[in-house]
Amino acid sequence: MGKDGKNAARQTTTLTKQQKAELERLAKLRGVKVAWLVRQAVSRYLEDVSGGALLPFEMEGDEDDKC
Repeated sequence: MGKDGKNAARQTTTLTKQQKAELERLAKLRGVKVAWLVRQAVSRYLEDVSGGALLPFEMEGDEDDKC
């Protein structure tokens, strides 16, 4: 669960087959895990609705999260 695994909570969600396929394609293209993309998307969404940054955001991903 990355660097903050002790401060993490697992969440399960359902995606369409198309969403899952696109996430897998993007993850492979960027050399990261789908979970990393989802965490970054959630972080960006929360920043948008709250009006400011909540967490550091790196497009390259953490070494722990790469495939």
